[in-house]
Amino acid sequence: MVNFYFNNDPSQLPEYSDTCHPVQLFNTHPYDSSKHSRSSGSLLQRVRELGINVDEKAIDLITIASAVTAAETFERRGDAADAWSRVMHLYIPVFGDDLWNMLSDRLSFILNFLTGDQWKFTFTKTSLQMPKPIVSKKSKAKLSSLIGLNSVCLFSGGLDSAVGAIDILNGKSQYKPLLLSHAYRGDGVKQEDIKKLLKSQYGELSYSISPSLISRRNGKTDVSMRGRSFNFIAMAVLGLSALRNANMDDSISTIVVPENGYISINPPLTRRRIGSHSTRTTHPYFLNRLEELLKDAGLNVKFVNPYQFKTKGEMLAECVDQAAIAEAIPLSVSCSHWHRRHKQCGHCVPCLIRRSSIHHAGFSNDASYVSQNLKFVHKEQETRDDLHAVQAAIIRLGQTNDYKGWVRQSGSLPEDKDTREKLESTIKRGLKEVETFLKAEKV
Repeated sequence: MVNFYFNNDPSQLPEYSDTCHPVQLFNTHPYDSSKHSRSSGSLLQRVRELGINVDEKAIDLITIASAVTAAETFERRGDAADAWSRVMHLYIPVFGDDLWNMLSDRLSFILNFLTGDQWKFTFTKTSLQMPKPIVSKKSKAKLSSLIGLNSVCLFSGGLDSAVGAIDILNGKSQYKPLLLSHAYRGDGVKQEDIKKLLKSQYGELSYSISPSLISRRNGKTDVSMRGRSFNFIAMAVLGLSALRNANMDDSISTIVVPENGYISINPPLTRRRIGSHSTRTTHPYFLNRLEELLKDAGLNVKFVNPYQFKTKGEMLAECVDQAAIAEAIPLSVSCSHWHRRHKQCGHCVPCLIRRSSIHHAGFSNDASYVSQNLKFVHKEQETRDDLHAVQAAIIRLGQTNDYKGWVRQSGSLPEDKDTREKLESTIKRGLKEVETFLKAEKV
């Protein structure tokens, strides 16, 4: 087990050792990379630039999410006993330490499901002062942009989030969203290019947690990022808090999570891929359990995925502005390996589903891929695993038609029979899109 100690004040952090990892939160004090790691250096500044006060509980949540993101970045899966499931104990200072200690077991359970790791939390009282809103022309303009908004929409720069934003802002919708994006290196340009296609007014909040590793371990980080949706959602909750205060409306609670139903469930393609390859970033079980926990924490949140029963191809084909989504396709990123080379690989599962959806919807303008011709993927040991797994799933399920058991391997489904059947049907149609595309490519 590795113990991670977090504090905004570095003088309160212990010394680094093999089992003790000190991490400075935020930028309230000077940072010395030789003594400790750091996370969320500019995050409080982003909060202050909103120009309005936010809830203490929302600050606690992003503090926790920042710590989780730092820990899963700094502790490599390859160093775990089974080379996958890490064991981590996080000591985190928050405003509501009694509340979060009461909820800690449930939080651990939810994150265990999300990331495949073993989490433990101990919360202490923070000495951090609540961030005060900046008074400036820029912050006043930011505050003004929040007036009239009634929801937060996650906006990653991916193809699903592009469809979601276009549907909401280019068509008729009850939602007037604050678009929330995480500024990973290289993503910001993609996100801004897609935003230019949106016709209606919206607010926006872009943030970066940007963990920085202690210098003595430079380069020894993990890139699996199974918990990324937790920090995305934590910032969305903070966005809701800002909207409530800006509009003096405590009923604002909706977080729109635009994700196609196939990837949302993401059933493991083969038995050996259960857990390790099947991410659960927007799985209904994860979102439902987190929604319940946030409600008990005093944070009124409602997650809405308008595309839970849609395949990616159906999302594209039914987008309300076909011209806009056609322009967005080559601008968007879906690849799970994007941040390694800043070019989509073309052969990972998200790329295969993306390419299949574009084929299904009849579009021809796509981004370029490292593996543009999938016939060559079969010849390369390092790149063929995902393609073979997809083909194996197509063959297996074509023979047995056992979609129900397969879908449940990624996590529990809602008890409602109608909902379960819709999810199972979505998985079947999504895999059929991939099969059709592979046949067209003669792979």
